Amino acid sequence: MHIHSRQSDLPSDAPPGGLVLEATHLTFQYAGGKTAVDDVTVPFYAGELAMIVGPNGSGKSTLLQLLLGHLTPSGGTITVHEQNITDLHPLQRAALLSYVPQSPQVSFAYSVQEIVAMGLWAHQRREPGLSVLKADQPMLDRMVQAMWDLDIHALAQRTYDELSAGERQRVAIARALVQDTPIMLLDEPTAALDVWHQLELLDHLKALARDRKKAIIWVTHDLNHARTNANRVLIMHEGKLAAHGQADQVLTAEILEPIYRVHVTLRNDHLLFSRFPGH
Repeated sequence: MHIHSRQSDLPSDAPPGGLVLEATHLTFQYAGGKTAVDDVTVPFYAGELAMIVGPNGSGKSTLLQLLLGHLTPSGGTITVHEQNITDLHPLQRAALLSYVPQSPQVSFAYSVQEIVAMGLWAHQRREPGLSVLKADQPMLDRMVQAMWDLDIHALAQRTYDELSAGERQRVAIARALVQDTPIMLLDEPTAALDVWHQLELLDHLKALARDRKKAIIWVTHDLNHARTNANRVLIMHEGKLAAHGQADQVLTAEILEPIYRVHVTLRNDHLLFSRFPGH
């Protein structure tokens, strides 16, 4: 199967902000020789919600790990604010990039409040002669606001291991919001959330991108979330960037059917999927 790469023409008023993160000819091979990301070149801009979609094993999460600097590319470069990501100190990265993993893990019995407060690390100041970190009042206020925004304020004193999967996910998102970075990367953040919290999160992050000009990069399997919420959609397939552009121009039957191997129809502005007859 051959997929033609396609980039739709973005309107003159998009992207809404300047270039903040860029992958250029990015390639990554695992130790066994499998190429997970194959010559991907893609920019990300301030003020946009970009959603990355694709079948299982298409390279979505690996691309996210490369963009974060968690993996070292086999080839190509990643620049953050025109700086090579490998040249940035971990504290600099933490001030620029925040991350919400697919399945957040915490090894110790920290409280919800303590975990959310970890997002302040990149912005705290060290007092001379002291090993402790000091947070100012605006930082603490931001922490409280994030807990209200993610509907976890009532869980503040609960320990992480007492929480449901959805509650843990919201704690991880709150921690990333407290980090207050210009670029946020999220790996399937709504997978464990109920419908109300999914919609609440989508609205909140769209507002952050629009009003505070953050670049938000979101991996998802929900093509309808991507169609109705993303400023731009990137489709990964077999490690390659198969298509990227405005949702209504790339989330089409012509592009999706050979990638996902399902029949795709659009009804009432909603994508519907069914198996091909005989499959």
